[in-house]
Amino acid sequence: MQTTLTFPDTRHTFADFFCGCGGLSLGFIQAGLKCISAMDIAPDAIATYWHNLCYNTWSHLWVHPQNTKALKMLKKHADAHTSNVLFPHGVPDNWLQVQDPMPCLNLFCYSIMDLEPEDWMDICGVRPGDIRIFAGGPPCQGFSTANSSRSVYDERNQLPLRYLYYAKVCKPDYVLIENVPGLVSLGKKKSDKHGPFVDWIAQAFDDAGYNMSWNIHDCSEYGVPQKRKRVLFIGAKKGLSIPSLQEPQYGDGPNQIPYQTVLEAIGELPYLKNGDYFDKDPHPWGYNHRDGYVICPRCLKYNKEERKHCVHCGQHLANPITGGILQFPGIGTLINCKKEIDNEELYKIRIPKELWP
Repeated sequence: MQTTLTFPDTRHTFADFFCGCGGLSLGFIQAGLKCISAMDIAPDAIATYWHNLCYNTWSHLWVHPQNTKALKMLKKHADAHTSNVLFPHGVPDNWLQVQDPMPCLNLFCYSIMDLEPEDWMDICGVRPGDIRIFAGGPPCQGFSTANSSRSVYDERNQLPLRYLYYAKVCKPDYVLIENVPGLVSLGKKKSDKHGPFVDWIAQAFDDAGYNMSWNIHDCSEYGVPQKRKRVLFIGAKKGLSIPSLQEPQYGDGPNQIPYQTVLEAIGELPYLKNGDYFDKDPHPWGYNHRDGYVICPRCLKYNKEERKHCVHCGQHLANPITGGILQFPGIGTLINCKKEIDNEELYKIRIPKELWP
C-alpha cells in the first residue's frame, strides 16, 4: 500500500531577513501571516525579537556556534519566558491555519553570509517554494547619505545580492527589499537616472526568476509617525502579478487622514527604565492631557483634536476623554485625571503578584 504524505499549508508564510528587533515581522504577523524564520546578526536585536515575537518552549533560537559572545548573551534569553503579549493562548497544533497572530518559529542570530540557503531550509524544515514571502531590509549604513564616506565598494552593500541568492534557491512567490533612498543614488553619474545598485538588483531579481518593480515611498503617507522615505523593491515569480501598494491615505489633502504623530502612536506606553520589561514587573503608569489632543474612550490612545474618528480603532470621537489616564495593571483604570501624573514616582509602586493580569 502506498503512503501519501500530506504537507502543511504554507501559503500564508514569510521569512524575515535582517529582521532587527522585529518591526517588519510584527506587521506581517498582525496581517495574519506566519513567520517561519527571522534572521539578524545583532545579539541585542535578536534578544528583543525573542522576547516580543517568540514563544518559549515552542520557538527555536539558533546561534552561530563560533559566536561565543552571542551564545553567552542569548542563552539566558532562550531559557527565560517570552512576553506572550501577542500570543496569550499559546500555540495550537494547527497554527498555520488559525487566524490569530502566531509567534516566529525559528529565530537565527547569524549573518546571511555564514549560512547557506540549503542549510537554512534544512533547519527550518521547508522545501523550495514552501514559503510565500521573503522580506528583508539589508543594512543601510553603506547606502545612507548620512554616511559621509559611503562607497560602492562597502562590503555591506553586497548583502541585498546575497539575499536575492537565497530567493533564487528557496523560490518564494514574492520578495520584498526595503532600504534608504541612498541605495538609488549611490554611484550615480550626472547622466544617469540612478546608480548602479538598482541595475544590479534588477539583474539579480531577473536571474532568480522574478519580475520586479521599485519606487520610493514616504512612510508618513501610510500612517508612520515619521517623515521616512524608503525605496521598496517588490518582486514576483515570473508568471505572477507584482503586488501594488494601496494609494496613500495620510496627508494634508481634503480627503486624506491627517498625518499621525509620535504621541498618537506611542504616547500611552508605560514608563520603563533601560533594560526593563513591562510584563516582568507590572507597575502603575499614566499619561496626562496634552494640548491639541484628546483620548479615545474605547482604546485609551491619543488622537489629534481635529480627528472625527480614532486613528487606532475607528471609534467616533464625539465624547472623547479630555483629562489624563492612570492605569493599575490587574486592578483598573482611572480616566479624566486632573492632577499631573508623575511616572517616576509611579514606577516605585509595585503590584503584588496575585494581582498581576
